[in-house]
Amino acid sequence: MSKGRPQNAAGNGDKERGVDIQPTAAGTAPSARAPSHAERARTLTRAARFGSLATMARDPEGFPYASLVALATDTRGRAVLLLSRLAEHTQNLLARPEASVLLLESPIEGDKLLERGRVSLIGPCSPVPAEDVPGCRALFLAAHPDAATYADFSDFAHYRIEPRSLRYVGGFGRMSWVDAAAYARAEPDPLAEFAPRILGHMNDDHADSILAYARKLADIADATAAEMTAVDRYGIELAVKAPSGERRVRLPFEAEVRTREEARKALIEMAARAEEG
Repeated sequence: MSKGRPQNAAGNGDKERGVDIQPTAAGTAPSARAPSHAERARTLTRAARFGSLATMARDPEGFPYASLVALATDTRGRAVLLLSRLAEHTQNLLARPEASVLLLESPIEGDKLLERGRVSLIGPCSPVPAEDVPGCRALFLAAHPDAATYADFSDFAHYRIEPRSLRYVGGFGRMSWVDAAAYARAEPDPLAEFAPRILGHMNDDHADSILAYARKLADIADATAAEMTAVDRYGIELAVKAPSGERRVRLPFEAEVRTREEARKALIEMAARAEEG
């Protein structure tokens, strides 16, 4: 197999209020399946470990007060926090539970953060009921093992945000309000933990295959360069450069993939189709 062919690369449903990127090349199908914004939000929040918590300030009264907090998310996508009663944000919550927390797509690095995904979970943030504390404690400590040194201090307690609504922004041209029930039902993408390695491998070692994807499968015959910008269970997304300008396109897999090995096989199959074309 040529160097250009990948070898070692690692449901929609709920209607959302917002916009998403659309394929711009003649050869891409507008119906190409992509993760819903609820799925994208669940994928992002599952990986999040820190966020900016906004509470209603007591002084000056009525203004948002933002602070950095450590967190984890449970199987329903609810944010679980371990807060000290002495902290300003905790005192605000005890007076008024209305809150939101902004979570950024990991890893948080580079100078193009506005192109990365983010989710705002909006809802009441209240102390966790006694019967749920053991589960929340285990969840939080799994995400933040160092917190074991202070988790049992008398002034610390677990809090949980119950999302009433969510705002998802996936970068330029991809944003919406997400229904809380749809978010709770959505499954995080099974390829998320492998995606950075898949993208790095493909872009570093198989740039010619990605360019063939753009020219043959996305029907951008005059493409001069292409980069794989995303991969998920349903397909891949490309940033394609051509004389007419840069285009963003999505190409679907033949079938849903759930493992790194399935993704590798799907990318090889796409390369074979591109060569045949």
